[in-house]
Amino acid sequence: MSSGYEDAYRVKLTSGVLVTCDSAAKQILLHLDSMRDGPYKFMIRDVDDTHMMIKREYVEEIKELLQDELEKNTYVQDPNL
Repeated sequence: MSSGYEDAYRVKLTSGVLVTCDSAAKQILLHLDSMRDGPYKFMIRDVDDTHMMIKREYVEEIKELLQDELEKNTYVQDPNL
């Protein structure tokens, strides 16, 4: 569950999950996030080349979306060749 808290010093805290992946998978995740609007975006912060913070409630959905995208881009040899 993602929660936000702001204090008198204007410090905003947001809970999330740190995701570690290779740069190709990260680019796919960034693309998937860019296709969403407002509160449906799952990325909190792009940390570095192989890490990003995402909203906890989207973890399982993101795993499925990433798996679907990776399967689309997997070469399968035609058995008739």
